[in-house]
Amino acid sequence: MKRRSFLRRATLSTLAAGSVAPRLAQGHPAFPSFRKTDGPVILSTWAHGVEANAEAWRILEEGGSVLDAVEKGVMVTEADPKNQSVGIGGLPDRDGRV
Repeated sequence: MKRRSFLRRATLSTLAAGSVAPRLAQGHPAFPSFRKTDGPVILSTWAHGVEANAEAWRILEEGGSVLDAVEKGVMVTEADPKNQSVGIGGLPDRDGRV
């Protein structure tokens, strides 16, 4: 297969998959809360972010700005001594900085 043909097929396959994926995700058990929303969305990729999300959501519910919500949410995670990725419990990087 020629390079140009391969690239064309790869691009078309990627576009097709990207256009179908959202429809497949709706109603799928792995995505129980997949839905469109007009309001704010707060999410975390790690379990220690749940408490941060709750704090950020509280700020938004009280009429605070999105920036304030992000800042306060991050502060919760950074203040947790059990969290070793960031903040006061964070492990140092290769230069010894926390």
